[in-house]
This record gives sequence, structure tokens and C-alpha cells, in this order.
Amino acid sequence: MKLPSIKIKLPKLKIYGIDVIKNALFFAFYISMTLFIIAFIIAPSVKIFKNAKNSYFLSKQEFDNTKQNYRHILEQLTKLQNQNQQILNAFKRNFNENNFKLFAKDYMNIIKITKQKTIPYKNQFAKTSYIITAQIKSPKNFYDFINNIKNYKNIIRVYFPIDFEKSNKEINLTFKIETYRLLTAKAEEKAH
Repeated sequence: MKLPSIKIKLPKLKIYGIDVIKNALFFAFYISMTLFIIAFIIAPSVKIFKNAKNSYFLSKQEFDNTKQNYRHILEQLTKLQNQNQQILNAFKRNFNENNFKLFAKDYMNIIKITKQKTIPYKNQFAKTSYIITAQIKSPKNFYDFINNIKNYKNIIRVYFPIDFEKSNKEINLTFKIETYRLLTAKAEEKAH
């Protein structure tokens, strides 16, 4: 069985040789296609763009906050490094017995410095023990030495008890010190 074909005939309205009805239908089709493209292709892209833009500005704000925090911490670190440069340099130096004798000569006459052992201290430092044998004129000289040892170019710790023995006009003195340096200081000195 054959279905009847339906043909739609459009009326013809021509003005100056232009078919107005066909042009109106094409114009309506063009407008509807444009609205379809805007609704289903451009609008989701705009929505995705807005989400990406918001995400970008949130990330940028977090980055700026982190950068500002980093600069603040860096300023504090630099300030601390400048304030404590003498101590930081002291941790990098190795102990020199001759320099120590020169420093101590104002307070005592060092007879002998005996190096004990070097061991790691708190995983970042090396601690070396020394036994010092010296002569002093009065105990006050030794206590002046202890007060001024903080000005020495190494980090030194003096241990008590200290053995004082009277011998003629002078006092024989035996005490223990420990020096501290960074474990990496030795490697840095070899590199220079």
C-alpha cells in the first residue's frame, strides 16, 4: 500500500522579485539555529570558563598568601641569621689548639691539651672532648676565663668539677672542655 505524499505548498509573495515567505522561513531557521548553538554549545563553555576563572583566582589568592607568608618567614630567617652569624660561623670552624692557647694566655698558662674522642651529638653536630692542664695565679683568673669564653670563635663548654692544686705560688688546674661543630663543617672545609 502506498501512502499518500503530503506536499506543502507555500504561498508565493514576491516583492521586487524577492520571495518574502521563503526568506522569512530561512531567517527564522537561521535565528533558531543560532539560539540552538548559543544554548547548547556556547552557554556550557561560558559556564566552564567562569568555573575555571573562579578556580584560577582562588589559586592565585592562595599563591599570593603563601608567597607573602614565605617572604615574611624569609625576612625573619635572614634577621635571625644576621643576629646569630657569629654563632653560625663558630659551628663551622674546627677547634685549633694553638689559637685556644693564645686566647687563654691572658688568664692561664696552658701546659697541655689532650684530645679525647669525637662523637656525634644530636645527629647534626660533632662533639670533641679535651682535657686541659694549666697553671693559674688565682682562681679568679679561671672564672674570668669562663666568663669570656663565650667570645671565643668556637662553641666551647667547660665541665665542672675542676681540679685545683696548690703548687708553690701558682695553682695547677685540670679541667675538661667540649667543642661543638656541624658535622658538615668538615666536608665544607675540604671543599674550600
